[in-house]
Amino acid sequence: MRYSILLYCLFLTALTLNAQTFNDSILVNERKIDRPLTLHKGQLQFNPAYEISIISKEYDNNGNNINLADKGTASVLHKYFFEFSYGILDFLQASITLNYAQRGERHPNYLLVVSSTEPYFDITYFDDYKGFEGLYLGTVTKLPLKTKKVEITFSPGFYIPVFSNNPRAPENSISFPSGSQTFTKIIYHNNHMIGNGSKAIKIGTSAIVRPVIDFSISAKVNYSSPISESKSISWIHHLNGSTFIYDEIPYKYLIGNTLDYEINLAYQAISWFNVSLSWYHKKTSSGWSEITGFRIGSPESKLSLLAIGYEIKATGKLWINQFMDIPVSGKNQLAPYSIYLGISYNLFPFDKKPKPGQIVNSIN
Repeated sequence: MRYSILLYCLFLTALTLNAQTFNDSILVNERKIDRPLTLHKGQLQFNPAYEISIISKEYDNNGNNINLADKGTASVLHKYFFEFSYGILDFLQASITLNYAQRGERHPNYLLVVSSTEPYFDITYFDDYKGFEGLYLGTVTKLPLKTKKVEITFSPGFYIPVFSNNPRAPENSISFPSGSQTFTKIIYHNNHMIGNGSKAIKIGTSAIVRPVIDFSISAKVNYSSPISESKSISWIHHLNGSTFIYDEIPYKYLIGNTLDYEINLAYQAISWFNVSLSWYHKKTSSGWSEITGFRIGSPESKLSLLAIGYEIKATGKLWINQFMDIPVSGKNQLAPYSIYLGISYNLFPFDKKPKPGQIVNSIN
């Protein structure tokens, strides 16, 4: 799937060789630092992206940094982003977002010795996380300020669980001692869903200030909260000879309220190259789960990241962006080192192309 994003990037580059519409010339002359917080009227934007995260540390309840590599449980998270946005008006934008992620976590082997005269047990635990996150439907509305130095937007939206949140049954296996194996080998392979399977509402706001011609300061704040409690299943098993039998147990849960914010400093080094430095913080609290049979509150979690990134304007329609996230502090959270690579393809699909010999207006 990572290679498909690269191929799609090349495909979109080929599309940019087509004749420009009148509004396409706006994108040609517009630097990243000058782009408004909402799309132009009639502008369609498609943003596929891939992110790889190395998860070798986590933060415990006291904010201490725990090295997962020492425990043998370090893992890699692959995440794929898909977003469509459309400018309904110059101050109103609609967006659809759907993300997919997967991660496998193998735990160290455990040896269980019952007695010196009986075969020992070699036990391995493997956790498999994968699935789609909730479909996000949102809008962005810009305040009608009469200056390009400052922009402010509001962005309400909804998360809708379009895919089942029920995990697949485990895939455990057992092999008993034989002529080539002197021990009992047991593998516990558990399947988990990454999406929370819950309906939620999100309210956000963002602002940008352009104090000088090549520099900007921007910030955004988002708050999301569940609309109602949700349902899922957990699995229990028992062994029948050499076959694992699974039974599902339904339970209820409520995802927590999430508050996150980001502050970004950007510098337009040249017309087609922009660099940025940002600080991101996320806090989740107030959720609960009945997966144990009792209603237990979810622990509060926090995560702060420092991000360094850049954007290359390959053509007027195609932009390439990349950034790296570095964990700084947290609580009850994994601490991933992440590299994000995305492309943004832009066009005005409902504009007419200019006739031969007709001059395209390039005035912003």
